[in-house]
Order: sequence, then structure tokens, then C-alpha cells
Amino acid sequence: MLNAISPSSSPITTSSRSEAAKPAAANPANASSPSSVETQISPLARLLGESMSLMKQRESTLSRGEMASIADSALNAICGPGYDALKSVHYQQKPSDPDPARQKLAADANAFLEADGKNSQHALNPFAGLSREELDAVASDDSGRYTVNERRAAYLEAYDMEQAWRRQVMAAGQAEREATGSRRHFYEEILNHYQALPPLEQSLYPTSYSQKLQAHIQREPAVENDSFDWYQKFPLAAGDKTPT
Repeated sequence: MLNAISPSSSPITTSSRSEAAKPAAANPANASSPSSVETQISPLARLLGESMSLMKQRESTLSRGEMASIADSALNAICGPGYDALKSVHYQQKPSDPDPARQKLAADANAFLEADGKNSQHALNPFAGLSREELDAVASDDSGRYTVNERRAAYLEAYDMEQAWRRQVMAAGQAEREATGSRRHFYEEILNHYQALPPLEQSLYPTSYSQKLQAHIQREPAVENDSFDWYQKFPLAAGDKTPT
């Protein structure tokens, strides 16, 4: 999932996954149609409250290690070998709710994944527009409320958000170092980003992650031969669980 990068240039690595298709522009002709909006949003709105409640309950009762286990389990189900082994089954899965709008949400997730697999630039992710926390809640919700492909689509939206941030911060960090010889703001940005992540994603980072970043901030501008792999574990993704 992560490409190796020289420690002397930047501690952040970005994914080799092809650019995910971005949501197609809204069609003005349909923007004013209440039935169209309700069909796309209502099913998800009804589910999100339950998923967020589940996530908050877990955050308040489980340890960091237990949260990491939940994240690892979710990863294997939605983007690892466990997913690939049952890929054809996942595309046949349908929600138990017979509501046509609910069925459409699952169908839209399938359509997105099929188009994304072909690197289509016009694949609309039905979970686009949700917050990082909401996306995590859907991706990790193993209650049966969502199809596996719906959870995978939510995960990929969060994944693309993370990759967009990494590209931006890498460019800014390089510019900072060339201009000042320091990477203080670069490390501060990484720390702020990490601290803003939902606890589920934080659980996949080393427990000493924050402390080591703070140590680097204090040592700047004299930082050389940095060998710490800051992103050895990507939020909701790791090593052999690259999206396929």
C-alpha cells in the first residue's frame, strides 16, 4: 500500500493506488428534486445515527488495543484477503430492508466499486460528503446494517481523504525545508492531523506516535537521518490490506 521513500526527504509516504474517481458534478436539473435527494440521502441518514452510537459506545468502553482489533477485523472484511475470497458474494449481498431507497444505496456502492476498479473518473461514491468520523463509523460497523461493499465504499472515501491530505502536507513540508532548513511546521501539521483523527484510526498508530512527533518538533531545525516510519500503519489500512 505504501511506497518506500527516502527518510532524508520526508517521513510521509503516499499510496500507489490509482487516484480514486471523484464524485461527479451535481446535475442542476436534478438538484431541485426533493424525491431525488431523499432517495440518495434518507437511507444513509437513518443508518448513520446507529453507527455513530456504536462507535461512541466502543470508544468509551474499549481500550486502544481493543479498538485496534476492531479496525483490523474491519480491514480484513472490507479490503484484505478476506474480502477478495468472497468478492463475488459481496456483490450479490443486499440489505434486509426492502425499502427501494435502501436497496439503491447498496446498489450505488456496488456500482461505485465496479467503476473504481476500472479507474473510472465518473464513479460516484454514495458516501462522499460524510465526515471522517462518519466514514469510520460505517466502515467499522459489523452489526449487519450495511453490506460489505457499502462498508468498503465508505472506507475508500476516507482513504482518499487521507491521501489528499498527505500529498498536500508533503508538498508544504518540502517547501518549508527548502525555504527555512526546518521542518517544524511540517511535524506540527502531522501531529495536529493525528490528534484530530477518530480514536479508531489513532489506535492503528504506535502508542508513542504523539510523543515522538513532539520530540522532533522540539529538535527542529537540526533533524537528520530520520529513520522513524511515521506512517507504518495507515488509518484503517495496513501492509497487505491495500485496496484492490
